[in-house]
Amino acid sequence: MDDETPGTDVTLRATLDERAAAPRGELLVHWFRTATDLLFPTGEREFSDSWALVTESIDGAREVRVRDVPAHWQHLADALRPSPFYAAAGFHEPSSVDDSGRIGGVRAGRGGSHTELSAQVRGGERVADASWCAHLVDFLATALDGADPAFARIDHLSFEETTGLEAALKRPRRQALRESRTLLRGYSWVTGLPAELAARLGGPTALKATGAFHAVHEIHAGGLLLQATETLADCDHPHMKAVFHALAPVLPPGTPEEAPDRPDLRVVFEDASRLRARRGMEADTT
Repeated sequence: MDDETPGTDVTLRATLDERAAAPRGELLVHWFRTATDLLFPTGEREFSDSWALVTESIDGAREVRVRDVPAHWQHLADALRPSPFYAAAGFHEPSSVDDSGRIGGVRAGRGGSHTELSAQVRGGERVADASWCAHLVDFLATALDGADPAFARIDHLSFEETTGLEAALKRPRRQALRESRTLLRGYSWVTGLPAELAARLGGPTALKATGAFHAVHEIHAGGLLLQATETLADCDHPHMKAVFHALAPVLPPGTPEEAPDRPDLRVVFEDASRLRARRGMEADTT
C-alpha cells in the first residue's frame, strides 16, 4: 500500500475503526465505488482499462482478481463486502502498463482493528486549480458520508501510510491507530477529524473562527474535514503553522525531528503540548 503509483502525486487517505457508523465492509465498497465514479471515470482514456485484486486474509489463502472494474463491479463489490485484509484497483490507458490512478484498502492495527483506505491520483498543474481541488474534497466527503472516520487526509507528494507527524515523532503506528480518537494522527492540506476530537476543539463554528481554514466541511455521520487553503498549491509553511496552532489541543506531545527517510515531511517542529501549556498559563493570568 505504500508503493507509489508512477505519475501520481496526490494521495487521499482515511482510517476506519470499530466505531464507524456503518459496517466496515459496506464503507469499503462505498469508497471503491465513489472513487471509480468520481476520480476515475471510464469516459476518460487514461482510466479506460482497469484491474482489481482482493486478498481475503493476511495469509493470502483466497484471492479475487477482476479485469475491467466497471464491467465487473458487482463481482468486486461482493469480494469487498466481507472487509478483506487487502484490496486494490488500478486504472490506466489500454496501451499502458502504468496505472494513472489507484484505489486501496488494507486492514491495520492489532487483529485488523482498523482499515486504511486510500486513493492516488495525478494532479500535476491541477494542484493550483480551485475547481479540481474542490472536487477532491467533495470526493472525500462523499466517500466518507456513512462513516465517522478515525482520521483522514489529502496530501501532495506524500505516499506513506504513516503520517509525517508520526514519522517525525517516531510514534509507533499501532499506538497512533489505537489512540486516533484521543490524539490526532497528523495534519495536511485537508485533515479529517473524528467526532470526539472535533468536539474537543469546539466544533465547526470554533474551528472556522480560528481563521486557519479555508473551509470546514461536516461529514454526515460525524466528524469534520478541515481544508487549509483553496488549492493544494497554496498550502505553504505559514498555512501549515496556522493549522498546527488550531489543532494543537488534540495533537500528540513531543518535539518533531527530521526523518532522513521521509523527505515529504511537512510538519511544524514545535511541541504541541508546550503550546497547550503556554496557552493555559496565559489564560490563568487573564
